[in-house]
Amino acid sequence: MTFSLRLTADLMLALAVRSIPTKQSYPAVLRLSAHSLESGAAPLSVGGQPANKGSRQSGALVPRFRSPIIWIAGSEPLDSPEVARFANRLAASGRSVFLETSGKSLKRRLHEFQPSGCFYVAVRFDGLDRGEGRRNPRGGAFRAGLEALRMARLAGFFTCAHLVSGPGTAAGELEQLHADISKLDVDGFLITCAGFDPGMERNVTELRRRLLTRRWALLSSLLDASAVPAASRTSQEIERQPFSGSRPGDFEESAEPG
Repeated sequence: MTFSLRLTADLMLALAVRSIPTKQSYPAVLRLSAHSLESGAAPLSVGGQPANKGSRQSGALVPRFRSPIIWIAGSEPLDSPEVARFANRLAASGRSVFLETSGKSLKRRLHEFQPSGCFYVAVRFDGLDRGEGRRNPRGGAFRAGLEALRMARLAGFFTCAHLVSGPGTAAGELEQLHADISKLDVDGFLITCAGFDPGMERNVTELRRRLLTRRWALLSSLLDASAVPAASRTSQEIERQPFSGSRPGDFEESAEPG
């Protein structure tokens, strides 16, 4: 698996952002909703808090937050006509940009994006598909996700698989997904929780330890911490989320590849 030098540098900066409080703090990973790129859409939310009412477009919001890693998500970012232009502009500015997608619409939109060392296509897998009354790892959504990863790789993009553990995720599902997707030449994996259940979080933490390299495991933790807080968890609890003892020095050139 590959963890680019640009992303390594941004990950180290994200650690520094989290560990050194400043008067003008900003999230290590900034989540943006692709739906908010459309004119007249509701303001974006940042770290669970709504953006200023005057910020009606993501382009106006991003310069205010110097977050080193940008995560573009939403119900399906590729449904937004402006997402490619915005993602290309962000990546050209030197930020590490992840576009999360189910992959179903990637074929018709891929030509609009520009491959670079700062841009990742992140295909999301929510457990295994249901088929014939049971979980089916070869279902339609799974096949669409695999095809999206193949297309993006052939077109020269960095790729990663985003495995999401939710309340209905059975034991062993994410391991099976990881094993199947590992047959492709993807650059990495992210494993996150769809909620903030303590038991689910413990399981995800163990999966990261066993399946991911240190850098991808840390990035997964940062992505989880950037999620909108649930009612049962305060922003302070999210900020105190442990990252397996990782420090900026763990990710210098002497660290393991990937």
